Amino acid sequence: MLTLQLTATDLSRTVLRPEPAVLLELGAAGQRLFEAAPEHLAAWRARTRAALRPEMRPYLDLCRLPGWFPDFLTPPSLGSDLPAALDEVLATPTATLAAELRPRIAAGDLPARVGALASGDTAARQRLCVAMRAFHQIAVAPYQQTITAAVRGDRAVRAHTMVDAGIDRVLRDLSPYLFWKPYGERYELSYECGFADGIVLAPAGRGVTLVPSYLLPRPCVLDDPAGPLVLAYPIRPTAQRALVSSKPLADLLGRTRAAVLGAIADGPSTSQVARAVGISLASASQHASVLRSAGLVTTHRAGPAVRHTLTPLGEHLLRAGHTG
Repeated sequence: MLTLQLTATDLSRTVLRPEPAVLLELGAAGQRLFEAAPEHLAAWRARTRAALRPEMRPYLDLCRLPGWFPDFLTPPSLGSDLPAALDEVLATPTATLAAELRPRIAAGDLPARVGALASGDTAARQRLCVAMRAFHQIAVAPYQQTITAAVRGDRAVRAHTMVDAGIDRVLRDLSPYLFWKPYGERYELSYECGFADGIVLAPAGRGVTLVPSYLLPRPCVLDDPAGPLVLAYPIRPTAQRALVSSKPLADLLGRTRAAVLGAIADGPSTSQVARAVGISLASASQHASVLRSAGLVTTHRAGPAVRHTLTPLGEHLLRAGHTG
């Protein structure tokens, strides 16, 4: 069990990240290849495994161990720009590489060929970044629109909950894998982490950055002493539809309208659609109106909000258009 001990100051500095973290999703994709896939990722896993190439091995070597992933592959900035993120990985201090990789090599958990990287060899670093870029092209890039829309949608739901019910409700409902317990002036957020001995982390006023992830199989904590503690968590199961390429549907409807249709699959309000897709409220309303006229969505009022849902035809088009 890993437990975060939070103060009122930590709660006041808790924020939600607005975009997917590219290296977090990439690492989760790599780990997903070596474990049983849930139903919504089964087809993605089969396609990705079929597209693997030898040049990706330096990265996949580091993704094989259940419950472990090198910290240097998810640097503290957790940026959404792949080239900038790879530059951070490339600049990892040799001492960090050795500390994370050598014990695993000595234990036989990692193959001996990882030794060159553990020594900080320049060519090995470059091969790793080439492998990461190549793996991203087959495992994440084709599905980026689906991932981004789902993560933004999850954040929109959390933001509405924050306004309507406060941070306590957000943390209670964050994930079925997380347990939230207030103890007077102290608060604990914990999850099963696979370690025999319990781990306790205290941000001590640094706050927490919540990072929603599409591909992450379970929560994880990234602790950079110089910044906020990062808690990454899998998005709501209802938002985890089959992960498929959105290109065929985008070719048919246009990229933005296809993204709106995908965002509507979770029954959001117009404002949530706008946030999920990254467009204005007026634009989201216009696209929803066109989709409604085409018989792909229905609209109904729920209190002050207008909510949209897919019709059977819309659901069929979303599934069929995402099979490329």
